[in-house]
Amino acid sequence: MEYLVAGLVLVAALAAVNAALTVAVTRRWRARVSAPPAAHHGHGHGPVAVDGELELGIAPGDRMPAFTGVTAEGTTVTRDDLADREVLIAFLSLECSSCDDSVPELGERARRVREAGGRVLATVVGIDAADSELAARLVGVADYVVPEFLDAPVSNLFGARFYPGFAHYDADGVATVTSIGLEGLGEPAQPSMP
Repeated sequence: MEYLVAGLVLVAALAAVNAALTVAVTRRWRARVSAPPAAHHGHGHGPVAVDGELELGIAPGDRMPAFTGVTAEGTTVTRDDLADREVLIAFLSLECSSCDDSVPELGERARRVREAGGRVLATVVGIDAADSELAARLVGVADYVVPEFLDAPVSNLFGARFYPGFAHYDADGVATVTSIGLEGLGEPAQPSMP
């Protein structure tokens, strides 16, 4: 009986240590993701600064990489699905309050891109991203909503380092404007006239 009690105490102690470590790692990850851009080093890389300005990690002139993403509904989206049209891509995270706040303005910009014949892709990074409120709010805003776990494979392929990040690509698949936050994108695209 003594061995049983000792075993239970040991299991309880290990569970407590595991819980404490999980809480510590989660807090550190949340602080890193939701920190303002000056302190956020995203994806393990140091901040990229050009003339003192932080950069998303995608620069104008960069070509859209080959990628494969899967939406919460199980639809696969690739670079070929976005070819020959303008594309707006949003890189968002569940732990970023600015990401959630950007959805209304993203919706307006997305509407204009879609009216011009373009497509909108949004990635949402985080645990349970597929079932998140943020992903649900993006349905109808984006043509494709790709939930990603913490390793963010699609965002990493593009080179996005910060949230919320945005990149606008032309019909040739070349980035024309990139930004941390929507303000840096300038005016939303205007629909083409018939």
